[in-house]
Amino acid sequence: MNFGDKVRYVRKKLSLSTEQLAKLLDVTQSYISHIENNRRLLGRDKVLLLADQLHVPVEFFLRDDVKTLEELELTAQLQTKLKDKGYLNYFVAVDKAVEASISPAELEEAIEFIKRYKRTQGQ
Repeated sequence: MNFGDKVRYVRKKLSLSTEQLAKLLDVTQSYISHIENNRRLLGRDKVLLLADQLHVPVEFFLRDDVKTLEELELTAQLQTKLKDKGYLNYFVAVDKAVEASISPAELEEAIEFIKRYKRTQGQ
């Protein structure tokens, strides 16, 4: 997704018109149109203002590998979990399940079995 596509995506997600966005950034409506159609770029200061005014992480506009705000949120959540050593052990276990060709459904069954077993053992 190009920069202009991201600007349009966020603008529409927030139900803003090009005129409203132009006022927020102190530019013309035609300038917003040029940006959204990838004919012009915003300067660094305007990108920061855009992110701030729309309450969107500036990273969304700058990263090529992120296409939606939800994707950015999921990436941030995953990074947080990867930093948690407790979660890291579970990722290793899931990796072993994938290597053993255990399907997600089979893994869910195993988890349910373990839960039932623990309940019968009073744990």
